[in-house]
Amino acid sequence: FDSRIGFASRREGRLKEIWSMSLDGGDLQQVTHERMIALSPNWSPDSRSLLFTSYRTGNPSLFSIDLGGSVPRLISAQRGLNLGGRYSPGGKAIAVALESSGQTDIALIDPSGQVIRWVTRDRALDVSPSWSPDGRSLVFCSDRGGGPQIYVTSADGGPVRRVSYQGNYNTSPAWSPKGDRIAYSSRIGRRFQVFVVDVKGGDAKQITDTGGDNEDPSWSPDGR
Repeated sequence: FDSRIGFASRREGRLKEIWSMSLDGGDLQQVTHERMIALSPNWSPDSRSLLFTSYRTGNPSLFSIDLGGSVPRLISAQRGLNLGGRYSPGGKAIAVALESSGQTDIALIDPSGQVIRWVTRDRALDVSPSWSPDGRSLVFCSDRGGGPQIYVTSADGGPVRRVSYQGNYNTSPAWSPKGDRIAYSSRIGRRFQVFVVDVKGGDAKQITDTGGDNEDPSWSPDGR
């Protein structure tokens, strides 16, 4: 019950900033004051800081900020996208979508921003990485099959396995802390809804059904 949620919101203006709140929606705190677009928050393993992507330099770059109100620290500012940074379970690596030579792939970088390795190297657009609980695998979104779908691969790189088959536009995957399921957003008609699927694939279960958009799912720490 002491869990906190990090999220992006326009509640103080037309540009998104990063906020945090308690599990019941109370204790609302504005984390960033970028006055530019801030996206894709992700907690550090010790829950003391958040990764996020900011357009403060005109380029979508990856930053880290402590919850105590410190100045954001630049981590990765390669020319082009530096988007969707996600700490590994042990905090020694960050999975991120990086743009290089005109294509966007999943890379592992260390907390100082140095590239450890490229996980994917494909002409497709590969984005939105999320770690398996054991840190051995990554789930991500790719249009390598024609439209955005959910795929899994080893954190060391290698063969890629497709997980989602229902729907033609699936994105924003999040691996369950229990390791057995993956949540993601799927476009149904003109709206997005949240689905959950077994990591081995199979029939996905739709868990939201409202008139608005339901996007960017994130699991509670206990996986429930």
